[in-house]
Amino acid sequence: MKIRYLALVALAAAAGTADAALLSFSSGSAGGSWTWTGSGSNVTDATGPNAPIILDIDDNNGVLPTLSVSTQFNAQYTLSYVASVPLGNGAFSHNYLASGSFSFQDMVSGTTLLTVNFTNCLYTARGAVSSWFTTGALQGDPGAGASVNMVWSGAALPGYGLAPGALTGGFAFDKTAVNTSGAIPYGGQNPGVGLTNNLPNATWFSEGSFSAYTNIPAPGSLALLGLAGLVGVRRRR
Repeated sequence: MKIRYLALVALAAAAGTADAALLSFSSGSAGGSWTWTGSGSNVTDATGPNAPIILDIDDNNGVLPTLSVSTQFNAQYTLSYVASVPLGNGAFSHNYLASGSFSFQDMVSGTTLLTVNFTNCLYTARGAVSSWFTTGALQGDPGAGASVNMVWSGAALPGYGLAPGALTGGFAFDKTAVNTSGAIPYGGQNPGVGLTNNLPNATWFSEGSFSAYTNIPAPGSLALLGLAGLVGVRRRR
């Protein structure tokens, strides 16, 4: 069900100010496209203008309805090998430092809603001694040598704990169906990817999901912020 933007803001304001927001998208959100692709140390999104990601915005499990926004997802990061930990039975956890950025752009207005820059976060992939299997995960939280810088550039949504400016928090991406086929629809062919010098030695593709927890560093300034950005928002039934 579509609702007008001013009605959305009124609903958010009436519910009071949230302390935090939960942002997420599910695997398969960009129908007809893989979420991720990569080769060697480089990883990028595999989505495009014809495969928007549905970004869900939640008021930290509060009473407001989840907002679902059609967005263009853009991402790129690089991997730096750290170590592989034996798990037994011939399996290993391959561990990397990951640095890069990702963003979500509203498909209707063209407004960039959220931008995240990160350094020295953790990427892990389970595999054999010289391969990744079919899953992986990117985890980002600040501290202990890692940085995560989040900026919300959409509208002020007080009820959802979002206001233009810097945010604090962490994020995670899960990857599934890692493969070197790239076929759509995917039938399970060419699962996983081989490694050379501990990095993928071929172009790979995967599905992915996302979640993030955000806070506004300086609460109390939301009433001063104008109404801009975020349009084309839909409310879940």
